[in-house]
Amino acid sequence: MILTERLQTIATMVDKGSVVADIGTDHAYLPVFLIQQGICGKALACDINPLPLEKGNQNIIFNHLQDKIETRLCDGLNGIGEDEADTFIMAGMGADVIIHILSSCEYIANEKYTLIIQPMTRYYTLTQWLYENGFEIKEQKCTHEGKRPYTIMKIKYTGKKTPYTESDLYLGSMDISDEECKIFLSNEIRKLNKRVLGEEGLEEVINVLEEKVNDSK
Repeated sequence: MILTERLQTIATMVDKGSVVADIGTDHAYLPVFLIQQGICGKALACDINPLPLEKGNQNIIFNHLQDKIETRLCDGLNGIGEDEADTFIMAGMGADVIIHILSSCEYIANEKYTLIIQPMTRYYTLTQWLYENGFEIKEQKCTHEGKRPYTIMKIKYTGKKTPYTESDLYLGSMDISDEECKIFLSNEIRKLNKRVLGEEGLEEVINVLEEKVNDSK
């Protein structure tokens, strides 16, 4: 199974031996890859819509992994038992959807779980929610597909709120010396520059981010 750059980067952040639940699975590409590479011994491929789940099931059968990967029709984490997985992947969704999924799950605020999250939009609002609700970003990577940059966060619950500035919501736990992270942040700066005339306080955020990117060159 050959993955896109985005999914490959997500796969590198999964701990060996994890039991993964891939929420909003994309043809079950990621669960199949994780099993084939020996990273996971068991996985759940989950989706709220029957069609992508059926395509995922076909992919699982094609790769003879029916005994390793179970498909599950469910809304977010609802329908997944608290002992069925220890790692939850949420990739390719908007930040608001991810926040809704996490907010709707009673058991997810527990240090035994690992979250690997790749938001498509409003990354900074997700970071803010995580910081305010006792989650810590343990690792953060950036990558791209075509011309679009992405960031991926590996998250654990600590129960401790993280103090933050507005610029922290964009910086997260990125390694600013990494070229992919520079590209991602530069793209966020471009978005902020388009909003700056309509919102107060954004100029300071832009200045901080530009300084971080330039200092790392």
